[in-house]
Amino acid sequence: MPPTEPNRDQVRPPVLDKGSVSNLVALALLLVGVAGQHAAVVGSRWLLAAGLFGLAGGLTNWLAVKMLFDRVPLLYGSGVIPARFREIRAEVRTLIMRHFFDPEYLRRYLDGNSVVEQLVPARELHANLERALRSPETEEAIDAKLSEYLGPRLGILLHLAGTERIKRLVHEALEEVAVVLERPLRRAVADLTLDPMALREQVDRLVSAKLEELTPETVKRMMEQVIRAHLGWLVVWGNILGGLIGLLSVALGYARGGP
Repeated sequence: MPPTEPNRDQVRPPVLDKGSVSNLVALALLLVGVAGQHAAVVGSRWLLAAGLFGLAGGLTNWLAVKMLFDRVPLLYGSGVIPARFREIRAEVRTLIMRHFFDPEYLRRYLDGNSVVEQLVPARELHANLERALRSPETEEAIDAKLSEYLGPRLGILLHLAGTERIKRLVHEALEEVAVVLERPLRRAVADLTLDPMALREQVDRLVSAKLEELTPETVKRMMEQVIRAHLGWLVVWGNILGGLIGLLSVALGYARGGP
């Protein structure tokens, strides 16, 4: 059995990201500093301050990131993305319609491009016509028209001439007509235009209908896929800046004549 492609929505095993690593480093500095203070090791005060302040900054930022996506008990305002998913959906719709499908842009685009030409390239028109002529629908239409035109009075003539032969002649005639009509048809298709406002309304309805299907969990997952990986840097910088503040506090203590 061939291997199946993994589902992106499946729960993945937890990965130790950069924010977690940074918090662990700060915790290690804190523990080393605490042990050094008990052992009266010189310089342990610096490690204790850097670890304590760094861990506080990292954990605070980690909690802030978590509060974006998940509800945290006793913390008002947590889970803001799932809680505000309707507003997020509305903003996504406004963003798409305002910046990608504004009327002026659509008008300029449609004036300079034949949308129908792009949907049906010239090299495919002839192949599509041939495919249509060989379709079962065309076959049934030819049979029906032959029966209608010849009728019971000329049925003997149809039998003598051969039904398949007549049908083959009709097919050949239709193919020759299709070749002749290909260029006029192409010009007629190229001259077709679309109303920008009508197209915008169609896109608006399509986008709105699709966004209505988005649940709070779907919106949360979409936002996580876009920004959660990058929010780990908030934790890292919380550790770094907190650690620097801790070192600065120790330095100020020494400057004031502290122990």
